[in-house]
Amino acid sequence: GDRTKSTKAVVSTQSTGKPVVSGVPLICGSMNWDTIGRGSARVGQKPRKVEPAWQPQVIGALAGIRITQVVSGPCAAHSFFISEEGKIYALGRNENGQLGFGHTKRIDSATEIPFFKNMHVIGASCGRGHSVVLTEDDGAYGMGDNDMGQCGTGAATGKGAHLVTPKQCAIEQKIVQASCGFDFTLFVSEKGHVFSAGSSECGQLGINDSGEYIDGRKSIFSAITTPGRVHSFFTRDPRTKEVTRIPQVSVRYVSAGQHHCLAISTKNELFTWGFNGHGRLGHKTTEDELIPMRVLFFRPGDPHLSVRTAKCSYGGCFAVNNLGNVFCWGQNQINRLECPYPVPLDDLYGWNVHDIAPGKNHHVITADYSAIAMGKTTMGELGMGPGTKSSSRPDKMHGVDGLKSIQCAAGCAHTLLLVDDSDSEAKKLIDDLDVNHD
Repeated sequence: GDRTKSTKAVVSTQSTGKPVVSGVPLICGSMNWDTIGRGSARVGQKPRKVEPAWQPQVIGALAGIRITQVVSGPCAAHSFFISEEGKIYALGRNENGQLGFGHTKRIDSATEIPFFKNMHVIGASCGRGHSVVLTEDDGAYGMGDNDMGQCGTGAATGKGAHLVTPKQCAIEQKIVQASCGFDFTLFVSEKGHVFSAGSSECGQLGINDSGEYIDGRKSIFSAITTPGRVHSFFTRDPRTKEVTRIPQVSVRYVSAGQHHCLAISTKNELFTWGFNGHGRLGHKTTEDELIPMRVLFFRPGDPHLSVRTAKCSYGGCFAVNNLGNVFCWGQNQINRLECPYPVPLDDLYGWNVHDIAPGKNHHVITADYSAIAMGKTTMGELGMGPGTKSSSRPDKMHGVDGLKSIQCAAGCAHTLLLVDDSDSEAKKLIDDLDVNHD
């Protein structure tokens, strides 16, 4: 394949004052954006027909651009790339305007979004058909499918309610992190407050209300279009089942799955809520939770059971403890695992795990100088070469062994890696990778 030269990595400082490591973005899997996860394109679409990238490739359109974040999600057939200069580039499905270009045409080559050209972007998140972009000084913006108010803009809801041009989210506090689910969004403010918007059919907004009401003979679920604060977090006594409110919880991170959520407090408590099919909330039950409930398995202060990071997959959850060990629960497409409480992934012992990107059918993990994948594959998203259909056990992705991965993201049928190129050996390994110009 083609070869490209990478520029030297740097550690810069954003306007937030936090050091940011930049690197080279890689991609593998399918780039037939209109058909992945569907089998066929929708009426009126002209689908692409390009060969999958069976192992990680350099993204040619971003050559020479220092990238600090790669973004996708378990419900998403689109992705974002954020540069150290605060620019944002988009790629993939756009039929609802979720890429923010002011139209619904598919984007086949990573392209800067003009709307944010004069803003400093600090983060983004991808849902099924909507997205949220965070800026340093200009607030958060929602775009794409908004039929349930999931963009959080206060806009009218209803079928076909799309925002093809980004619109500012209706939140007065500064938002520092967000996570988009299937048809809802969670926001975290700099004060540690959580806000939610969109569908609450399974309790995923965490406001003790599913929004259900009866219209004639049908159950209808109302939507929240203006993000509301999730005021309270709770714990349940395992013996008496008594529920107690935990006062003054400050949240540092949230993650949204299909219809379920998790949050990590500044004290490293883990909370989950929403849809609980297959026990994806980790409470040893399968009953939905309408309020954030602490996962009792994890205990702050215990290095074996203290949560360093945790994320929702499409139908389950993953967590990494302070020792770099991985736990999972719910439906995670690994050895047909369906467990209603956290269990360790013994196959990952020996790897010091840094980051994990749970997807729908596959999951990606970064460890010391290795990128690891597991689960089902349809179009090369495991990055293990042609012919690989699945890997129930974690295995190394091809071509990137020896490279330090800064970050990873797992979208629908595709995987993103951000790798460090700060030394000559890493640079040579990256130079040996194929370049994707599709």
